[in-house]
Amino acid sequence: MNARICLQQDELYPSQVPLRQLVDLYEEEACFTLSSEGDLYLHFFDDLVQQIEDNAEDGSVSQVFRPLLELTKHNLLKEFSLLSPGVIKAIDFLIFFTRKASLAEVFIEHSSPKDWKKGRDFQSTLLGMVFTLSCIPQMELGPYEFFENPSTRTKQDIEATESSIQQPLANMCEKVYQLLFAIIKLSPELRHKVLQWLGKCIHANLGRTKIWSSQMPQLFTQMYASEGFCLNLCSIMLRLCKPFSEPKSAKLLKVQPTYCRMVAANEKEAKERGIHTEGLSKESCLVPKEENESISTDENYNFITECFFMTHQCIYMSFHTVHEKFLKLNQELHRVQRLYNEVRGQGNDEVEPVRSIKRQMEKGMTLYLCMKAALTEPRLLEMSLNFHLATATWLSEIAINEDCQTFEPVKFPLPKTVPTVLTCVPEFIMGNVTDFTLFLQRFKEDMYEMAGDKLEHFMTLILVYMGSPERMRNPHLRAELAETLASLLPAESGSSSKGILSWFSREQLFVKHPLIEHLAEKLLNVFVSIEMTGQSVQFEQKFNYRRPMYMVLEHIWEITLHRKCIKKLAEEAEERIEDTDPPLFLRFINLLINDAIFLLDEAFDYMTQIKDKQAEKDRGDWNSLDQQQRQENENTLRQTTMLARYHNMMGNYTIHALELITREIKSIFCHSSMVDRIAGMLNYFLQHLVGPKQRNFNVRDKNEIEFKPQQMVSDITQIYLNLGDNEAFCMAVSADGRSYSPELFEKTTGVLQKIGKSPTMISQVDSLRDKIEALREQQAEDELLYSDAPEEFLDPIMGTLMRDPVFLPSSKNIVDRAIIARHILSDQTDPFNRSPLSLDMVIPDVELKKRIDAWIQEKKKSS
Repeated sequence: MNARICLQQDELYPSQVPLRQLVDLYEEEACFTLSSEGDLYLHFFDDLVQQIEDNAEDGSVSQVFRPLLELTKHNLLKEFSLLSPGVIKAIDFLIFFTRKASLAEVFIEHSSPKDWKKGRDFQSTLLGMVFTLSCIPQMELGPYEFFENPSTRTKQDIEATESSIQQPLANMCEKVYQLLFAIIKLSPELRHKVLQWLGKCIHANLGRTKIWSSQMPQLFTQMYASEGFCLNLCSIMLRLCKPFSEPKSAKLLKVQPTYCRMVAANEKEAKERGIHTEGLSKESCLVPKEENESISTDENYNFITECFFMTHQCIYMSFHTVHEKFLKLNQELHRVQRLYNEVRGQGNDEVEPVRSIKRQMEKGMTLYLCMKAALTEPRLLEMSLNFHLATATWLSEIAINEDCQTFEPVKFPLPKTVPTVLTCVPEFIMGNVTDFTLFLQRFKEDMYEMAGDKLEHFMTLILVYMGSPERMRNPHLRAELAETLASLLPAESGSSSKGILSWFSREQLFVKHPLIEHLAEKLLNVFVSIEMTGQSVQFEQKFNYRRPMYMVLEHIWEITLHRKCIKKLAEEAEERIEDTDPPLFLRFINLLINDAIFLLDEAFDYMTQIKDKQAEKDRGDWNSLDQQQRQENENTLRQTTMLARYHNMMGNYTIHALELITREIKSIFCHSSMVDRIAGMLNYFLQHLVGPKQRNFNVRDKNEIEFKPQQMVSDITQIYLNLGDNEAFCMAVSADGRSYSPELFEKTTGVLQKIGKSPTMISQVDSLRDKIEALREQQAEDELLYSDAPEEFLDPIMGTLMRDPVFLPSSKNIVDRAIIARHILSDQTDPFNRSPLSLDMVIPDVELKKRIDAWIQEKKKSS
């Protein structure tokens, strides 16, 4: 009673501060929590609040306890550090505000920001202040509390600091979660207020995900909450989702996808219907909504649904954005490191600009280590992994089942009817899953083994959506799933210090998954669809997407099951080679050849430019230029080097993929629509690599630009040998007037001897050369024989004698079937008027073919 009077009428005690005494009493009592009387203070506090409620005319609960919250906020500010013992004390004290609904209401009201639409304002509230406690500095430029002068520290020292940060971070997030969850359980009204605070906080900070925000860091820090705040909020949201963060949890079936379409008209509707997340209805969805499509809008939504979507929105706003920033910082550090090494090699370490670059590097490294410590906090990663695995099972289920009552096993082919709920699910949910798996692969690979057999749910998700554009329209997202697939590849032999156990689960994934036999088809499907989207997939981006696909292809080719599946696709393609829609495997190998031609041609061009620039610099031609021109030349050389490296690397992958496939799949490459292109490509590149033009690529550092001429000559030669038993291929090689000459293989054997290839391989090349030469002589005789062919017998595109003339119905032209088939593979239009054209539309000109055949026979007789 005395305490009540002190707090309600503190003017009676002008020389004392009753609120301060209440806190002091708690802190003293907290020392004796292990004694049998440890809960004495709780009883005292509960009775005190009851007394105040019963005598509200002297001062309401809000009037009495708001100043206490202000005092707590002031105390927090005094020692605002993650490692300060006062922080946990303050949060523990706030737990008292969860003991009664009236107190909890005061706490939530007190934590209302000044402006609900400004993300930064949430940090200024008492609740927001606690979220802000992190090892990541609030401003990029500091001040830094951890990892100062990282270059002077040992690896063990850095790891010890990381651990000493992560434990308090996890403890703090756990206590804040307990605080919020206790308030949520007090009443529906308070659950509404907590969800409202969380939903508005996440929405107010969504601008962090916009591209422009990273270009304007000063404006960014004024408008939005810090990285540390957002990651802590993410950690707390994941704790709210723990009850259903288990693959195929029955509670996941309660997630209502239509929630993402709903917008609450006002606070009353938000409370009544359970719609506290904002901005979801504006997001792009897995399947775009049809104009006349309607979704029931009178549904009420449960707590699980709210938590599920709010957490995904929070992950997108927090983990995804920080991860993106972290990767950019990583790239920037590599750039500064290279620059530092260059400048350092030119002079004294203790002069400018060496010291300036070193300071920049130190500061960047400190920020990098701070971000890494927060992103790799073990509890955060464990909860994220479980939540994303659960999400994967939910996404796989809604892809096949309109009304999810139970988890049905996924079977291929998928149902033809696509569930309409996919028009409600935002794309960023899939993006969160792919983003997190890639993060693990780069920075915390051992987490995959923690998941063990559960990893199969990621594989199911990939198989369901990667090859199903009707279920996920965005080609970029399907390509990202291929990248996710590559992140699940087992570590390369010898690359993991922990041995076979560190990648056993991932190895099994590519062999034992119940749907794994469909992997090859889905992979080729997404490879081709990146080219055929009809959407603006940037040219360079297309190759970035394909790089992980090559890695997967190389891995699965060594597994008998997958190799059989690819061979089966090749056989089907040959059977259906004249279908309206070119078969999948035919389009795939056509793209491989297109890509190889483009990439290596560009790489050769860039390497010639580099050689010329390096020669100019070595001769001293740049010395007479002014500083700005010299700098421009240096920048151009650096840029050209990067482009050469990129094109060489992708060219290496493409040629190696062709070499792998042609080991066991041959006849389709030797089909009339394909054989001239592959033969011409091989001749062209071999001529560049072993002929006189090879001097053009004599750059200073071949490794820097990923130029591997020995490997390339070896792979290209092996493709010749793989296909060399086929006469049509040998004839196409010898018929290529642009690059083939009798000396080509002689020079090749010389190079193969130099690089130490086996005598068997060299002997096979010699035999192939003899075979091709014999055919070339025969062809030369035939060409001479048919050189006076009538104009109407010649193909109008290539000027060669037609063997199978066909009529194009739109332009009315007559062309050779093999030549138009080759054109249609890359461009389904009539080359003469651009109207749509497929191979089944062409009409054989039987009469003309008879006349050509008769003329050939006549020529042969007369010769």
